[in-house]
Amino acid sequence: MSDEPYLPARDVKVERAVGRFIIAWGALEREIDSAIHDLLCTNLRTGMIVTANLAMRAKLDLVHALFETLRSEDGDAWRPISEEREARFDNLVNMTAKANAEARIPIVHSQPMAIKLDSGDKPIWMRMAARKGGLRGSGITYTKASLDQQTQTVVELINDWAAARVHWQSAIEAVRSADADGWLGRGSDGQVHLTFELQSSHGSQRATPKPSQQKKPRRRV
Repeated sequence: MSDEPYLPARDVKVERAVGRFIIAWGALEREIDSAIHDLLCTNLRTGMIVTANLAMRAKLDLVHALFETLRSEDGDAWRPISEEREARFDNLVNMTAKANAEARIPIVHSQPMAIKLDSGDKPIWMRMAARKGGLRGSGITYTKASLDQQTQTVVELINDWAAARVHWQSAIEAVRSADADGWLGRGSDGQVHLTFELQSSHGSQRATPKPSQQKKPRRRV
């Protein structure tokens, strides 16, 4: 029947390659989540709450923004993030975004269709988009070789994210220390100086000193 749902014929090699790609991508997302947890400088539970429901594009925007706290500035010699490392991280975020758009989204969200040929049906995965300019679509036929290549790209990204996390650990510890020093008001002498500012609440009356009372002289009876 023509209205029966279409499923491409079983190709175990392609199906396994798709599975390997999805598994690798999950590991990549875990590494990016861990990077966000590091840069938030908070406990793991809070970090996991932040990243739990974020899409990949949002995760990349967030981790890129958090990374700005580690960028070197004039006088910040304690920040060991060099300009070369900054450029590498910017490129890493861009390459991950590209892999998300060109690999993950088509592989995960494309729909299987068939091209009718004299030799039989040829499966093709189509992804449609309806935007300004009308309906557009793109199709691709996946092979084990093409999927394995995409998976290898993801594995390389995982390694690059892990290396970035290792490199910036000392910078994160420096940020934590600087924040703690700022909160404590620690001066250059290394001693702790706590500063408090007391303010009256809105609408409260200012305290006025009571007039001193003179003691009445005792009367002798």
